[in-house]
Amino acid sequence: MQIQPDGSLLVREQITFDFSGSFSGANRDIPVRKGESIDHISVSEGTNRYRSGGNTDLGGFALPDSFGVARIHNGVRIVWHYSAGDERRTFTLFYRFRGLAVAYDDVVDVNLNVWGDQWSTGLGSLTAAMQLPRATDLSPSYRVWGSPVWVRGTVARLPDRADLQASLIPSHQFVELRVVFPRSLLTSTAGAQVRNGSGLEKIVASEVASQREFENDRKHIDDAKRHLGRTVLFLLLLGLGPGLALMALVWLLYGREQGTGYDREYEQAPPSETEPALVPPLLRQETTPGSNEFTATLFDLIRRGRYKATPVTTERKIWGGLRHEDLADLQLTLGDTNVQLSEFEQPVAEVVDSVVGADGERLTEFRERIEGDRASNSKRFTSFKEKVTSAIRASGWYSTGGGRLLALGIGVFALAAILLLWTGIHGFRSAAPRWSDVVTVALGGCAAANGASLIFAATRVPLWRRRTAVGQVEAERWEAFRRYLTDFPRLQEAPPATLELWERYLVYGIAFGIAERVLQGAHLHMPEALHDQSSLYWITPNGDLGSGPTALAIGDLSSGFGSALAPPGSSGSGGGFSGGGGGGGGGGGGGAW
Repeated sequence: MQIQPDGSLLVREQITFDFSGSFSGANRDIPVRKGESIDHISVSEGTNRYRSGGNTDLGGFALPDSFGVARIHNGVRIVWHYSAGDERRTFTLFYRFRGLAVAYDDVVDVNLNVWGDQWSTGLGSLTAAMQLPRATDLSPSYRVWGSPVWVRGTVARLPDRADLQASLIPSHQFVELRVVFPRSLLTSTAGAQVRNGSGLEKIVASEVASQREFENDRKHIDDAKRHLGRTVLFLLLLGLGPGLALMALVWLLYGREQGTGYDREYEQAPPSETEPALVPPLLRQETTPGSNEFTATLFDLIRRGRYKATPVTTERKIWGGLRHEDLADLQLTLGDTNVQLSEFEQPVAEVVDSVVGADGERLTEFRERIEGDRASNSKRFTSFKEKVTSAIRASGWYSTGGGRLLALGIGVFALAAILLLWTGIHGFRSAAPRWSDVVTVALGGCAAANGASLIFAATRVPLWRRRTAVGQVEAERWEAFRRYLTDFPRLQEAPPATLELWERYLVYGIAFGIAERVLQGAHLHMPEALHDQSSLYWITPNGDLGSGPTALAIGDLSSGFGSALAPPGSSGSGGGFSGGGGGGGGGGGGGAW
């Protein structure tokens, strides 16, 4: 760069490309700010001066030894054409830069990016020289800076010029040379911008502040690394504290169950007519049933006469066929098809109808028959679960306001994480990180961690959803009934007197997953006369559980249904670089094709 007496700069760039393969074009983009302009552009290679008028489209083609100039949204683009392959070529660009120099009352400030941050490739070696209009003394009003400090480089202040050398410059990294000299070296300011007042003190203060900012950044980062335990503690508090606080607030406001004053230990009869498929999800504070609820619904349909059940005995081979045992079983056939079914009972009936057909089927064969048409039956099971969920949601048992608050919190933390991480990462300098960027990235990570914790909390439904007053009373009464069925075999209270109540015991016991406890109680307390009338109790009324014909394990039956119904497949005279820089003009980047 040669500073002219009017403040304009004559710039000569020599760019050496090391080509591997065939190339025919290159470009150089030079940013131009308000008040700046570039003209007198030429391109040459050695003594060969390129012709003007070439194609300016990136990736375009034109005759070799030609160049073109185009105005782009933020500057000037120079495109030149050649023919190269597996060789090293050096091109020279020449232009005049007007308005870059800023003339104050006392000094002239020339701040130029001698290498721009738009280059997508690194640079091994960079040399730059800025020639003064004429030689001057090495006085305090003549200063030279190279920036940024994290680039490996040096500057030298000579009476007639300022030199810069840098090496191993990574891609997308600018290098800045700033020269300040007495205004008396200019004869006019026609090629410069003029600003009133003294500039030296402000320029020096800016460079000192930039240097101090870099040192402060490094001090903060080093302090955080030295006190790693404290840093981790802060990150944990920021990364989990707000999320945990919001979880606690949601639980207090929306998740904590409200007392109803109900204090009975046992309910000796089903407290309401609520179907067996709906009660266990209510006690679990969920909306989705499983295979126990499916099995209980099947037995409830038997109880209500939709299917007929006849006790039979099935022989099962054990020990590889060397022995056999008798297994108590039920032969199911179609019953009264006019029995009114709820929406979620209809898919269960469709599954059973497809199995029993016109001749009926033994309960022990159900799993194999269901698996035989798994594709259709899994759809029916899914329909059963969906319709049970709809029925529970329509019951008014749950208050879900906490879910909306959690969703709002997740959205806020997600948005904060995206904005903070994008801002921090976009401006992050890996060679010399700014403390502000480190904090921004850390806060973004903490926001993401808080959002993740809230997403986890959203999967824990009791944290943000509680039962309504109606639902809580219902749940407490059904919980007392479940306790009664669980303790039933050892209770000395009077057993049920009606067959209907005994059969409802078994149906709800299946739904609760404690059918064996009910069967055990029936062994002990059920009158033989009632047993003989039942289509559900097919066990022997005498002796301990297991004596006589073996009772079919309902737990195994439920789990078998679950698997069968699953979907298939399932300064001085010289020195090093200083400060952060970034205020210089020019720079830009380029490339080749």
